[in-house]
Amino acid sequence: MTRPPYAANCVVAGGSLVGLAAAIALSGLGISVTVLERTPSRAQAGGGGLGVDVALLQRVTGIGDEPPVVHGSDRDTTAWHLLQGWLEDHALRGGGITVHRGTQVTGVQPGDDRQPARVVTADGAEFPADLVIGADGARSTVRASVAPDDPDARYAGVLLWRTLVAEQALPDRVVRPRPGEPSREVYAGPYRLVTYLVPGAAGETGTGQRRLNLVWYDPEQGDLLRSRGLLAGQTIHGSLAPGDMPGPVRERLAAFAVANWPSPWREALALALADGTVFGTPIVHYKPRRLARGRVGLAGDAAHAASPMVGGGFREGLYDVAALARVMAGLTDSAAIPAALGRYQELRLGPAVRHVTVSERATAAYLARADVGPAR
Repeated sequence: MTRPPYAANCVVAGGSLVGLAAAIALSGLGISVTVLERTPSRAQAGGGGLGVDVALLQRVTGIGDEPPVVHGSDRDTTAWHLLQGWLEDHALRGGGITVHRGTQVTGVQPGDDRQPARVVTADGAEFPADLVIGADGARSTVRASVAPDDPDARYAGVLLWRTLVAEQALPDRVVRPRPGEPSREVYAGPYRLVTYLVPGAAGETGTGQRRLNLVWYDPEQGDLLRSRGLLAGQTIHGSLAPGDMPGPVRERLAAFAVANWPSPWREALALALADGTVFGTPIVHYKPRRLARGRVGLAGDAAHAASPMVGGGFREGLYDVAALARVMAGLTDSAAIPAALGRYQELRLGPAVRHVTVSERATAAYLARADVGPAR
């Protein structure tokens, strides 16, 4: 561990994947890190799947072992809750990192080369910090302190219905996916279905012990989001939790799945729709104009929100973390942090804008193919 010649401290807003990776990487430079995470406890199951570049994750964080993944023929995949738990275990194991759960960040004063930043939470607590990293997701609160004139991500016109289904829950007659099963995508009507395997709830990867991850792209739920108060104008204010899908929508999707999606994915969807384990996540876009202000930098979806249709969202977040560690290494005075974050912005703004631009074009092409408007 390379420790700076001054006592630097960092607050990371957001204890999800990019936030924890940033905490681990910065702690490796000898910076004391406090992670503020709004959820009160770790998720033990549920959530969605994602692809992960294991070698990049290990290189950025310095972690030597491998997270729980299913090795497909095209990429490695895991479940969000498994990777989050794995990263949090490593963060707490190494020392130098403190995680406060149940702590909602409500505002940030960005500071400058003379004054530290200050993070304010919902319970009235204040955390002074030499450095603040906003890794609080696509609906970031920290973003307003960096880009007060452009703080909100915008609805991309597509809702993702997502679920995980255990192989063990499938009917016996259904053939399980073979080892090395690649990710697949299927189009039917206005919909797109993406499927791949992830480890079981405890990280199991053997055939019959894995889970089927399903992501159903639905461009027809703008009115549902508005009726639930989750979409105002083009700003998204939340997601649909498991059990929130209206009965008529569930029945229509279930009938469509039986008629159009291939096995074993249609059987998995039938189970998930019947059990009420499908949840809805609206896709949003955020194309940044800046990534830093004062002593505050943005990373991950807080910096550049894009559709999973183009992939690489977590990978781009890891590139952010690598760039942050690069510019923070070797500083001799906390007053130099704003200038270092300026270099971070120079490194990552262009790639971030390009990534979101590709996502916007892909989403527009999908909506044109689906023959629906951008916010129907």
